[in-house]
Amino acid sequence: MPPKHAFIPKKACDICYAKKTTCSLPNPEGPCERCAHRSLECTFNREKPSKKRKTSKASSDVQILSQRIKQLENALVRAGPRKRSTPDLANPEEPQITASSQVKSRGISTSPSGRERFALSDSSPSSLVFTPPAINTYHYATADHDAGINVSANQLGPNWFFNGMAIFSEEGRQWLSRRTDQDIKWAEFCIPVDFSSFSAFPQECDLPDQDATRETMSVFFRSSFKLTFPVLDEVLFETSMQAAYKPVNPHLISPTQAAARACVLGALSIATRLNATKQSNYSIDADLCSSKADSLLTHLYGDISLDTLQAILLLQIQRTFSGKWQGASFLNSMACRIVCSLRGHIYKPPTLCEISHSERESHQTRTLFWLCYMLDKDIALRTGNPPLLTEDYCDLTAPVNSLHYYTYLPALDDFFEMTNKTHEIITPHLPGDTRLSHLKEKVCRNLFSAQALKDNDDQLLLHIRKLDDEIERWRLSVPTGFRPALFVSQNSLSNSPEEGIPHVIRRMSLQLDYHHLMTVVHTTVRKCTPDAADETEDLHAVVHSSFDLSLVASRSTLACLKALVGTIAEQAFRFFTSYFTTAAMSLFLDIVIHPFNPQAQLDLELLMSAANTMRSLATCKLTQSEVARVQEESKFVLRLVWLGTCAMTTADRAKKTGSF
Repeated sequence: MPPKHAFIPKKACDICYAKKTTCSLPNPEGPCERCAHRSLECTFNREKPSKKRKTSKASSDVQILSQRIKQLENALVRAGPRKRSTPDLANPEEPQITASSQVKSRGISTSPSGRERFALSDSSPSSLVFTPPAINTYHYATADHDAGINVSANQLGPNWFFNGMAIFSEEGRQWLSRRTDQDIKWAEFCIPVDFSSFSAFPQECDLPDQDATRETMSVFFRSSFKLTFPVLDEVLFETSMQAAYKPVNPHLISPTQAAARACVLGALSIATRLNATKQSNYSIDADLCSSKADSLLTHLYGDISLDTLQAILLLQIQRTFSGKWQGASFLNSMACRIVCSLRGHIYKPPTLCEISHSERESHQTRTLFWLCYMLDKDIALRTGNPPLLTEDYCDLTAPVNSLHYYTYLPALDDFFEMTNKTHEIITPHLPGDTRLSHLKEKVCRNLFSAQALKDNDDQLLLHIRKLDDEIERWRLSVPTGFRPALFVSQNSLSNSPEEGIPHVIRRMSLQLDYHHLMTVVHTTVRKCTPDAADETEDLHAVVHSSFDLSLVASRSTLACLKALVGTIAEQAFRFFTSYFTTAAMSLFLDIVIHPFNPQAQLDLELLMSAANTMRSLATCKLTQSEVARVQEESKFVLRLVWLGTCAMTTADRAKKTGSF
């Protein structure tokens, strides 16, 4: 009979197990130090705890999620292999950034400044020396470590992890530094924020010529943009115009008149950016109008009125289009509080007969509630901050005829004349699907809330599976002509000649929204810790397959954005600033995690091609601030490409020395 300590399958004896401590056994056949010191009998006789129930539940969840993943992977196989991406036509005034199929032969040289640079071999006789893009550190709070993390997270979202480690933490920064062999600064993952200066009061009250405003806004109210972002009601806006253009005392302006002027200036800052305004005979500076409206709002904090709410939303939309998520988040908090103070979160059945002015205001407030609700969820996913409008406190009864746009959009042109009668029939359709926004709220609650931080890995995978199921049910509920595809490639995207621009924009916005949510949900699977991922083969496969789905969604996002530039270049800007960085970050992290994967080279090329596409937008009719944003977005992705190349080079070097 072998000694009782000759084979010990447990990490602790019975007494140490009860004390939740680990045994220290100096002699394999003798008692542990704790029992010997206390003259206790050291035994290993307890039964192994049963995990049958937990394993059964986890196994069931894993099988269901595996089945769902296999369905999507089979669809990918049927579509055939993805072709290598090719660089776009970029700004002719700037050199193209290209990569060859021989990135593995890249070398490292030292520039005169002492910084490392990478020569990417090309099929041409000469090689392109790819140096890291310069970082404008003036805009970053990198001296304050916590501030640096906050800026990064507020621009890229809270869903970035690796083996349970948050990427935007000090541990994550050190891990990235080791993987890339570079001293990573948080500025590498921030996009500079443009803090515009504002005009001084009372010059901020100045308005453009009234005829110019009326003509510009007349074009705006006949554009499809008004249906997508129904911030303004044409009848109510006339009242705002009358109040705004009344003579003003240069030393004293009432809150009512200040709110009306802020509303008009905010409307002009949006309207002058539309293609339809090319038909206008007047020229209005959109950036100046935005600056004046912003300055006026500083005098309106605490004012609860429809004009103030509309002015805030117009500026928030503008900042969202420009990717300025910090500014949009600040304005969003004000808009959500005001719309609730105006009782927009409470549903009131619409009046069937001719409505009065007050009833029209009530109806418009409810429309603005839905706009606030949808923008609030987008900001929550971008910043990781809690959503401010939730189903527990808001009536989410859908707007009347909320899905009617699926009927009228296919035949709608970008610019159209609407009679008063038609104006009442066409239902604003908002910038997204209200049902998908409700799903975004669930994503925030189940994956990023304080309670979600306490969930174990089994619960996390269960939430991801349920959310994936709900997203798929939503996708299948969308009419065929607008339904998002599971994935897209550059070759599979084509627009019918019969499709009007509103139809294309709506279809592509739903497609991009779908891919973005799939990226956010499935990327979060990397919150699982290594021990949990290695517990069973099935679970390990699910974690990796789920992350693969996020990568497919990210590649599809970049393909959609490229197609948009080729179709509606001037309107593609707002889509780039909304979805570009999330997709790029997803691919970059996979390159760092799996530097030897053959797909890593293709993803590097895809990112460089996307950066070139982004820079090509600078030749479109954009404002000065929008052009600056395009340049910063492009630099951001090029920094990711450079760090991704560093990660692959570091891995190559470590593999040769046997240290990887």
